[in-house]
Amino acid sequence: MKILYSSDTHVHPAHFQKLLTAAHSLKPAAIIVGGDINPDWKRGGIAHSIEPHRSWIRDRLLPAVADFRRTHPETQILLDLGNDDIAAARELLIPHDGKELHLLHRRVVPVGEEFAVAGYMTVNPTPFAIKDWEKPDCHERPGLKDAGVSRTGYCTRSGAPAPVELDFSSGTMEEDLEALARSIAENVPLHRKLVFVSHAPPRDTALDLTQHGLHVGSLAVRRFLESRGKECRIAVSLHGHIHESPWQSGSVWEAVAGIPCFNVGQTNRHLRALFFSSEDPLESARLIVVEPSGEVGVRDRGVWF
Repeated sequence: MKILYSSDTHVHPAHFQKLLTAAHSLKPAAIIVGGDINPDWKRGGIAHSIEPHRSWIRDRLLPAVADFRRTHPETQILLDLGNDDIAAARELLIPHDGKELHLLHRRVVPVGEEFAVAGYMTVNPTPFAIKDWEKPDCHERPGLKDAGVSRTGYCTRSGAPAPVELDFSSGTMEEDLEALARSIAENVPLHRKLVFVSHAPPRDTALDLTQHGLHVGSLAVRRFLESRGKECRIAVSLHGHIHESPWQSGSVWEAVAGIPCFNVGQTNRHLRALFFSSEDPLESARLIVVEPSGEVGVRDRGVWF
């Protein structure tokens, strides 16, 4: 089964359509978008982002998905919002869940007869104002005291911005991932392998390195892969969030507990995506680059830059 994956398409308003253009050429069984979908319209702060994000989903994303599905009804589209997306806009996607598209956060979605996709979009604290999709990482290492990390900000789940302070009241990412592991054990038949999609990359890898040389990924995500990867039959783990990491580390992938984990990065000018076969993700993985003109390029094996 062929899968086309990208993340952080928010860096350019045309990137989501470019991803669908690539899918038209490549004809994957599934398109997966791992968070941060809405274009980066943050001038004026979170309060001024709610309506632009809602409008873009209503007027651009959903019509594009509907058009694509009319000509490619056999291709599943799996996506969800990320930490730079406004949660107040997610309600517009819910009526289409299980129909034109499948929402991923804390879900397990069957794809084909042999695979399922499990998603988790929450990220550990960042240096920027706290937003909807952020939580402490782990209880003993929550990330709340990391240098430069913000503990305050706003959430929008009520439909309007409300002040929030990051603490343990809503649990940790590690607890969420343990719950996801239980759901996988209870609901995914043993013959299905898993594609894991986490917006946050695993900590201290080639996938989470910032332009300042700091590893800022999630320890909880790494622990999930290390402790639950084998029993959850994870064949590949897909990430994003840290756009520049491949250029900083020199690699788009790293094995964690034997599981190939990818973050191909993202740029403003070219859409970058990963195209692979779920049966052998590492051997089959290719970089897809979509030019501003819409031309779709498939790089040779191992050519990532």
